[in-house]
Amino acid sequence: MAVARAGEEDTPAVPAPVALRPFLHFAKLPVRAVVAARRAVNADDEFRARVAEAVSQDDVGQAGWLWLTRPPGWEADLEALASGVAEAGEAEADRRAENEARRRLAGAEAATQRAEAAAVAAKAEMARATAALAEERRARRNVAQEAEALGRRLEQAADERDRARGERDRAREQAGQAQRKVSELKEAVDELRRTPPPAPEPVAPAAQDDPAASAPNARLAAEEVRRAAGALLEAAGAAAGMATSLRQAAVALGADPPEPARAATMPPAPPTRRARPPRPPRRVPVALPPGVLDDSVEAADHLFRVPGMTVLVDGYNASQLGWFELPIAEQRRRLVDALTELAARTGADVSVIFDGADAVWPAAVPTTARLVKVSFSPADVEADDVVLARVADLDPGRPVLVASSDRRVREGSRALGANVISSAQLLAALRR
Repeated sequence: MAVARAGEEDTPAVPAPVALRPFLHFAKLPVRAVVAARRAVNADDEFRARVAEAVSQDDVGQAGWLWLTRPPGWEADLEALASGVAEAGEAEADRRAENEARRRLAGAEAATQRAEAAAVAAKAEMARATAALAEERRARRNVAQEAEALGRRLEQAADERDRARGERDRAREQAGQAQRKVSELKEAVDELRRTPPPAPEPVAPAAQDDPAASAPNARLAAEEVRRAAGALLEAAGAAAGMATSLRQAAVALGADPPEPARAATMPPAPPTRRARPPRPPRRVPVALPPGVLDDSVEAADHLFRVPGMTVLVDGYNASQLGWFELPIAEQRRRLVDALTELAARTGADVSVIFDGADAVWPAAVPTTARLVKVSFSPADVEADDVVLARVADLDPGRPVLVASSDRRVREGSRALGANVISSAQLLAALRR
């Protein structure tokens, strides 16, 4: 096409072949222009010679040069050259196919090795999970046995408390009776003291000097005094015994013992029981419906939908179980996205805590703009401690659900009255 355009522009002009004239001004030649050029070269020997003068073998290749110059026997040479090219193409295709097969074989072997390694890791993880499940079940049985033993001890303590209260009431009644008796005797003694002795009868002068005549009156008075003193001592001893019984009963009930009477004439003050400070309210775990096991996905779904439920997630404990093959940042993103869908679906108040004080999540969107509250533990503080501290700080009247497979977090959360699910239960609920 370039030779045809140049001929048209020469002086004098050399006309271009008729077949090429419609394409002389095309910036981009269509396929039919190539067909027209081939026909023009084949049909016009002069034009073919002009084209051969304008190019070299380096420009068009050996096959193109044979086609343009057409020396004697050029057709056989061109056919032989085409056959060699075809054989070389087939060899190259075979080499490429062999290399591709080898590459695929190497990829298949690498995939097999990865699958075998993953199978070994899965078996090890299954063994660990089985051992952890067995340990959790043993711990659950031990807790049930301890709870049963504590229940029996509580019943025994209640019986002992009732018996001590009965003894205290009886001691109070006996002490009251003894105090009333002491008061009566005291009044009798005071009455005797207030009553003047009778005037002595006149006696003969001889009798006044006779000691034997006044001896019976003296003996009678001394006997009365001894009887009154003995009765007072007996009443005082009974009162002291009742006071001792009252102190023992008060100690058995856990109250302060009454103070002993300061004097026989002072009635003992009734024993008072010091008021104990009220115990702080304790969180109670949410009960599951009948037939729902606490380690099932159904249990997690039920707890997520409890009104007012606060969900605390041990971040890396869950993300590394669900997406261990991904980078840490991608693990966080996927876990937070899945928790956001869960919060929107159930209405739960969801928070996730990751380890690492210098991390920022997410950089562009504040955490307050999300349904899920994302936070990181301070420096030198584990996320486990942050989760347990939040459970302790929340209102005991509000239900709390902790998602973690860490044994320390699970046991500490249960001790604080929270419901607990494993990270595997959480991930299964997120994928439902």
